[in-house]
Amino acid sequence: MKQEKKNTGSLIKTILAMYIVTGLLLVVLAFVVSKADKEEMVARIGVVAVYVISCMLGGYIIGKCKGKRKFIWGMLVGAIYAAILIGIGIIIGMGSLPNLITGATAAAICIASGMLGGMIS
Repeated sequence: MKQEKKNTGSLIKTILAMYIVTGLLLVVLAFVVSKADKEEMVARIGVVAVYVISCMLGGYIIGKCKGKRKFIWGMLVGAIYAAILIGIGIIIGMGSLPNLITGATAAAICIASGMLGGMIS
């Protein structure tokens, strides 16, 4: 029971840290995009970079907390991060599902980045 609370607490803190970093990086990205010539291309690349950085950080943090099976914990936080992103996309889209290929690609990027972060921790 105590271990389950510790696991849940670690996951929540890690996801929270990931979204704080995401918010900060998106503010920086908005500034960069406003100064760029090819705004759409810079925005797309920037969003993917934000996913990668945030999920790698989350995988690294959870890997340091857990110490064992780090890559699995990293994959888990990446999957949770992606699920929240897709959920928010559905809510903002008023119930319509986002493009399947885009959503699957974003989820794969998040999961792989989280796993990589866990492996290097």
